[in-house]
Amino acid sequence: MLRTPRPSPVTLSLLALLTTLLVTSALARPTHVLLVLDASGSMYLRLEDGQYRIAAAKDALAQVVSRLPDDPDLDVGLRVYGARLNATEPDACLDSELVVPIEGFDREPLLRSIEAIEARGATPIAYSLELALEDLRGYTGRAVIVLVTDGAESCGGDVRAAVAGLGEAGLEVDVRIIGFALSEHAIRSFEGLGTFECANSAGELAAALGRAVGVDPDATYPVTVTLTRAGEPVGEGASVHFVDAVDGGERQLTAGADGVFITRLPAGTYRAEVTDAHGATSISVRGLPVTPGDDNAFAFELAPAAEVELVVEPTDPTAGDTVRVRFDGAPAGRGNWLTVVPRDAPDHASFARASVEDVRGVAEVRIPAEQAELEARFHLALPGGGTGVIGRSASFVPQPLTASLAAPAEVAAGTRFEVAWEGPAADGDYVTIVREGTREGMREGDWAAVADGSPVDLLAPPEPGSYEVRYVLRAEHRALVRQPLTVGPADARIGAPAEVAGGGTIEVAWEGPGNPGDYVTIVPRGARDGAFHGTSAAPTEGGSPLTLAAPAEPGDYEVRYVLGQGRRMLVSVPLIVTAAEAGLEVPAEVEAGAAFEVAWVGPDNDGDYLTIVPRGARDGMRHDTSAAHTRDGSPVLLLAPPEPGEHEIRYVLGDGRALLLSVPITVSPTTASIVAPTEVAAGASFEVAWTGPANRGDYLTIVPSGARDGAFHMTSSAQTRDGTRVSLTAPDQAGDYEIRYVLGHGRLKLLSVPIEVR
Repeated sequence: MLRTPRPSPVTLSLLALLTTLLVTSALARPTHVLLVLDASGSMYLRLEDGQYRIAAAKDALAQVVSRLPDDPDLDVGLRVYGARLNATEPDACLDSELVVPIEGFDREPLLRSIEAIEARGATPIAYSLELALEDLRGYTGRAVIVLVTDGAESCGGDVRAAVAGLGEAGLEVDVRIIGFALSEHAIRSFEGLGTFECANSAGELAAALGRAVGVDPDATYPVTVTLTRAGEPVGEGASVHFVDAVDGGERQLTAGADGVFITRLPAGTYRAEVTDAHGATSISVRGLPVTPGDDNAFAFELAPAAEVELVVEPTDPTAGDTVRVRFDGAPAGRGNWLTVVPRDAPDHASFARASVEDVRGVAEVRIPAEQAELEARFHLALPGGGTGVIGRSASFVPQPLTASLAAPAEVAAGTRFEVAWEGPAADGDYVTIVREGTREGMREGDWAAVADGSPVDLLAPPEPGSYEVRYVLRAEHRALVRQPLTVGPADARIGAPAEVAGGGTIEVAWEGPGNPGDYVTIVPRGARDGAFHGTSAAPTEGGSPLTLAAPAEPGDYEVRYVLGQGRRMLVSVPLIVTAAEAGLEVPAEVEAGAAFEVAWVGPDNDGDYLTIVPRGARDGMRHDTSAAHTRDGSPVLLLAPPEPGEHEIRYVLGDGRALLLSVPITVSPTTASIVAPTEVAAGASFEVAWTGPANRGDYLTIVPSGARDGAFHMTSSAQTRDGTRVSLTAPDQAGDYEIRYVLGHGRLKLLSVPIEVR
């Protein structure tokens, strides 16, 4: 009987944390759980125990789903990213699919969906979390998002912003991030986000296993297995073992009457191993769910002595190729499949699969890109669930993949350089630069697809040090060849003044690579890489020198040359921003709708302006009907809004609308008035007397009652410059109307009186 290595501490930690989280949540109160699974290409890398990461993650998730209670207050959904598109395809960073909606808890479809997942593409974590917010929108009660990943964000998304967005949306969301086999870089990227756990030692594993893994950790449920051959019970010469798919624990079933084997097991996902002394093969059946209850009954038909004949073509493929597998003598039916795996791999192992339904035919299967003795296997779908191997091909050893690189031995930080390459040029293969010693599967620096031809251009990282240029086989995320590269100090300089007043401008001279997308910016001193002051940045394509606008807030800043690729700082110099000299002379009170003067002093940068806004309004808010540019000189004329209340006059820096200075002002109710008849005949002319600010462009008009601001009756309006008594003409259609005094600047209503047109 086959024995497999015990799962890694990472897999067991994943199961313990997930089960504790989900079961506890489900039983406490109405809970909506969304599982988010990483199915990126790196999930086909192996763990220390030889198991593929995607298989370990699927086993752990299936185990958790099997152990969940049938609780009406529990909703469980599944979102998967990276499963449909290869990482180099155009929309790979949008590859995130809600496979199972968050609508109740239907165990069997969820288990089938987990089993069907295959790893392919990129790692769009932030995008998936943004979609998760939409998945959960509208639910009440507690929401739990469990993200399972083996790497950091690879699509440039802001995972921290995505997690923060979940909280800002008003949802009660518990975000759990569970990593396994993570690099130090990936671990740092998740620190401080929700609840994060990554097991890498026996101590961490022991702590994780010490937590509860179910509603009742001692509960077991009856399990029966019926063995038959040609429809007849088999009770002698056979044995049945159930192996826990996650922790490797094994339980032998006791033989009873009529080919029925019995035992009791905790809820979970298992693999059955059936040995038959009278048969030519043993059966290994994976993916068997044991759930709370008494209906865990399985039936296995022992395979006949004859095996399916398998032939692999060609007999000498190159590692990672797609081969043809001819099969003959297979039982017809859905659910059968072929795979090619190392000869010493356990029967339940699979790499890429090809589904087959016919008795004979040819299937195409991708083989592992490793130098090992391989064989094709035919998996027969069994009546009790899972599959068993009933055919094997002759073993073969693929030809090794070869590749070569030609790159300079040393380059300056932040500069572009050429790399000539030779290799298999398989779909998705790429050349990349990473720090020396970076584990397989990581793509932390610049990269270029080999589909672009040879040579390719790469951008050196901003930090000097020892690196490697790698040719990477996309199918396995494995480097076929590496070449060391020394990145020397950056050949870049910045010349800028040491001090500037807040809101002022500085001229910055620079020398550097001038790559497309590079820019110079001002940020707070010590800000993280990627920090960006949108109002104080200029692309290097504008040449040297560049003009930058300083932030309004005094403090310690720095001027940085930033690489567009990765937004990494190449060089910086310090800059002190001092308090700007600015002042405003503002009346304490003005009447609504009245024009008034404001005297000012300030930096007078291009685009600076003064405006009046409600007191405490957010930065950047601008009263479009009452603003004046400082280029018009001092004083400027502003118009009070028609709504009384507490307002403020602001001096705003035009580049980015940062507030430099504000002074409070009270807008008092208007003393304007309108005297008009309460009713008038349709089409008749009538007189209206008024008092008001009489600003330039102010006018009176008649409009339907409740019309929006700016509504205008072309045939019946009069300018206030025509005097305090004007003539209006009633509309031809009867109804309820109003006569309005309208401010010409902005066409805002200052006051109105009703009038009926008969």
